[in-house]
Amino acid sequence: MKKTVEKRFHLADEVLILKILRVISDLYPYVVGGIGIHAHEMSKRQVIFGHSVDVYTTSLGSKSSIESATNYNVYQFKPLVKLLGNPINLRMFKSLYKNRYNYDIIHAHGHLYFSTILCSVIRTIGSSPLVITNHGLRSQTAPKWFQSLYNSTVAKLIFRSADRIICYTQEEKDIIIKMGVFSTKISLVHNGIDTDLFIPPENAPLNQQKLLWIGRYVKGKGVDYLVDALNILKSDYPKIILTMVGTGPDKDKIIRKIHNYGLENSIILKDFIPNSEIVQLYHQSSIFVLPSLEEGVPRTILEAMSCGVPIVCSRLPQLVDIVEGSGFLVPTKDPQSLADSISTILSDPQLAANMGNHGRQQVLNGYSWLDTVKKTISLYEELI
Repeated sequence: MKKTVEKRFHLADEVLILKILRVISDLYPYVVGGIGIHAHEMSKRQVIFGHSVDVYTTSLGSKSSIESATNYNVYQFKPLVKLLGNPINLRMFKSLYKNRYNYDIIHAHGHLYFSTILCSVIRTIGSSPLVITNHGLRSQTAPKWFQSLYNSTVAKLIFRSADRIICYTQEEKDIIIKMGVFSTKISLVHNGIDTDLFIPPENAPLNQQKLLWIGRYVKGKGVDYLVDALNILKSDYPKIILTMVGTGPDKDKIIRKIHNYGLENSIILKDFIPNSEIVQLYHQSSIFVLPSLEEGVPRTILEAMSCGVPIVCSRLPQLVDIVEGSGFLVPTKDPQSLADSISTILSDPQLAANMGNHGRQQVLNGYSWLDTVKKTISLYEELI
């Protein structure tokens, strides 16, 4: 029988105080990645707004590290196995079922994750309203044939089970509508950036040749092509340095490629940099490069833009309106175009400054965390 959830009001300003369950496979800082950071930042800010937030995750960390990193409650479920990088855990299902009416909202992230499939099953059985944030429609690890099969079958059922779907862009909303989901169930809420943290440096570095890439070493990130591009650039820019931040299953393969090109002295490899310290890395960079084959709306691009760093990234449909004017968009799998665009920016400081200023204004005008959190909470309130 459905439990009656007591609605909590802040009588001073008549604001509805919500009890929220967030379900995310990978959670920052235990796993580095855009989705995990989004879930962490959203949870943290919703608590600041006065709401109660619990997070279910398969990410693992010590109890002390969890308590020091969050102001919300984290419940960890150790995965039994990983399939295509996706943690599988059935204990989470038991807890979701038991507590399915103990929250005002269940908010799952990423329709490609097994944890979201569990939330979809629970909602079909009966639960509090389910919100799903789409963080990109295609996996960067699964083969394309599997993704096509998944999106035409399982993904349809997941999206149809949700009471509301959040998309970052109109392009992805249109694709989900074509999957047979009513447009009225889909809301556009942009990804959020802390524009008070990610700010341009007081003194922009002059005549620097420093490139930055942040992500996971998986096929969908197109890292191969970035290393190829650096090899092309090396003859004209002997002092060029590329910093690469991240981990992933293909990292050893990329390291071998770096050695084969003899680029060891031109590339700095870092596994992890805390989100609070990464601003300094943006400040030290001339260009942020993202040659991905598949993406949602990567928060790293928005962070770099907020710091006034020019962008060179793949011409993916959902990124055109965001990046245009703030950098160059290039064809996928094209190292020469990557190298040419990087060279154009490095050789023209005024162009770089104009792109950086445009990017900063773009983020200020449309991607602040305050706006993201307010819109998400308003969406919750419509459902309860």
